[in-house]
Amino acid sequence: MINKKLARAVAATAGVGLAFASLVSVAAPASATNPTTSFKIHLNVPASVAADWNIWSWGDCAGANDNTIGASTRNLGTDAAPNNVTQDWTPNFSNDDAYGSYAEFTMPCAITALNNVMRTTESWNGQDAAPAVPAVADDPNTPADETAAAIPAKPAIAEADKPFGGDNIFPAGESWWNVNTGKREYPLKDVVSYKVHLNAPLKTLQSQGWNFYSWGTTVDAPKLTTTAAYKGKVDANLTGWAFTGSDKYGAFAIVKTARVYAGNTGLVLRRSGKIGSGSIPSNGWGGPQSGDFKADNNNNFKPGVTEYWMAVGGNQLYTSIPTYVGRYGATATWANGTLTVTPVRPSAPSLQGLLPDSIKVTVKKGSTSKTCTITNAALALESPSWGLPSSCDIAVAQPAHGDGSATWDVFVQGSAYGLGTALLGPNRSTKVVVPEAAQ
Repeated sequence: MINKKLARAVAATAGVGLAFASLVSVAAPASATNPTTSFKIHLNVPASVAADWNIWSWGDCAGANDNTIGASTRNLGTDAAPNNVTQDWTPNFSNDDAYGSYAEFTMPCAITALNNVMRTTESWNGQDAAPAVPAVADDPNTPADETAAAIPAKPAIAEADKPFGGDNIFPAGESWWNVNTGKREYPLKDVVSYKVHLNAPLKTLQSQGWNFYSWGTTVDAPKLTTTAAYKGKVDANLTGWAFTGSDKYGAFAIVKTARVYAGNTGLVLRRSGKIGSGSIPSNGWGGPQSGDFKADNNNNFKPGVTEYWMAVGGNQLYTSIPTYVGRYGATATWANGTLTVTPVRPSAPSLQGLLPDSIKVTVKKGSTSKTCTITNAALALESPSWGLPSSCDIAVAQPAHGDGSATWDVFVQGSAYGLGTALLGPNRSTKVVVPEAAQ
């Protein structure tokens, strides 16, 4: 247990608040005869500041002692079956490591968390010093039950303060806390960084305020404006994971989470900047956005995988870098002077390749050729939307009566930023017959 000092030189940082949230319940080690729960709680201030800060706790076996320095004995059992435990019931932060100070102690019961208040001394109301009083010498004329016993000296203890504010919750096991931000932190070895690629130009994404909103990470996203390119493009207080780098495929963002939460992380790609003549949304929403990327959404977000590639307009993650754009087929119909072409993506996953961000449709009849283009509008300056439109229309006149029907060959070819254009098959994707006009 922790040894307490009698000398109290308390130094507290003014205005420090610690709202302990996002509790992780860690199963406490226990045995059938003597269950215990260990804690190691780190603070990012040195022991020279926090050595006299201690934990006043309550509930189960954790009740602290007031006006008591160091170890004392408590019966956690019954008179008939005593369980006397001697320990320091108000552990403090007199140890130092590379992070700062820490308190390390064991509670004599199985609990998942410690309800407590951090305080600066061993006495809520303070305690005046008092000298020792010796026992009264034996007097044959004084009854034994009236003989005064010795009274030990009582050290002065200052009145306690709450350097972190109100009630706190520490999970069982080891945890790290930032006393300036009031948030739980994780050492570098316990933080997982996801690298998420998007096939779009970095400058375009930054200028439009594209970012990832996350949940289940416990590592808080920073303000987007800490990346200089986002200043003036998004609300000054908006947090999110910015796009910060690029490669041949496009731009990428780094999303951080605690390793223990890596399997429960969720992401949404969103456009948070000004659109058209509108204003910048203060809450970061209002523009086009992807669907949810999470482990239970069947879109390839997998525990243990830390690098992903995605496509503009798509709601599927790729766990390896795509190397080609799939070769599409098509269906086509003609009605009332309009030929409507609907590209068809290959059904086999091994043939799909990267989702294109545009598909060029070409229809031919002899030497006559007409085109239309299906384009993802997520990056559009006006009326943007997430998702690739399903079809496009081409005006094709009906042959005059007596000229016979006309057969148009239909070709579709997808392309995507970062990968280029798909191979065009040697055969047409489909054909459509336009009947001659009725008499």
